[in-house]
Amino acid sequence: MKDITVIIPVHEYNDVVKNLLANAIKSVPSDTKVLISANVSAVDGIKADFKEENIETISNGSTIFCQLVNDAVEKIDTKWFTILEFDDTYTKIWFDEVEKYINYKPNVSVFMPLEEIHDFNDDTFIGYGNESVWASSFSSEIGYIDNECLQNFFDFYLTGSVFNTDDWKSNGGLKPSIKLTFWYEFLLRMTHNGKKVYVIPRVGYKHMLNRENSLIKIYTETIDSKESEGWINIAKQEYFFKKDRNKKYEPISEDED
Repeated sequence: MKDITVIIPVHEYNDVVKNLLANAIKSVPSDTKVLISANVSAVDGIKADFKEENIETISNGSTIFCQLVNDAVEKIDTKWFTILEFDDTYTKIWFDEVEKYINYKPNVSVFMPLEEIHDFNDDTFIGYGNESVWASSFSSEIGYIDNECLQNFFDFYLTGSVFNTDDWKSNGGLKPSIKLTFWYEFLLRMTHNGKKVYVIPRVGYKHMLNRENSLIKIYTETIDSKESEGWINIAKQEYFFKKDRNKKYEPISEDED
């Protein structure tokens, strides 16, 4: 697949990240563009260690995942892009499968893979991600995520997915001011605005959980169940707005209203 860029956000850089990043990049086809969006403190080391012709590195002053991704999308010139976390990998079939489905379903804005979820510490298989949409009657059309099903279910994995660049930009990208549920809000917003989101019924991505200092690990350790519910409520309030309103949110669960 030629008309695609792989975006890898990197908020810190050390020997551990270097090895993980090298492994992640190995899962990308050699003829595919890679754009590493890194914090300024990380960019020099990354450029020194990764000099392949298809790899470019940009930097900004942020360590926030959403901002690193948004900045990278503004730099690309391909019709499609995908986001790879530096401790994850694509499966060998993913890019070929996406290309087939792009040709088969030209009205889809986001193609999501089935994901294998593993524990980072011992590589134990935890389960599959994104498979629920293939259950009977989960959504109005099997394989598609719609706004109605999202009102009651939010547990989807978006890294590894392939996004239409123009549709991403026209709908505002990710919102850095929303913690925890920024991907959920993004799906609500895309489907609210009539964009199609489809889960390809093939395992295309291996996602690792429980890595020390990973974003989800930090959220798990610092956000309790009431605050989590509050962020879900914020996502349901904010998806009507395409642009990040940069509010100072105070997450409140429904029980506290």
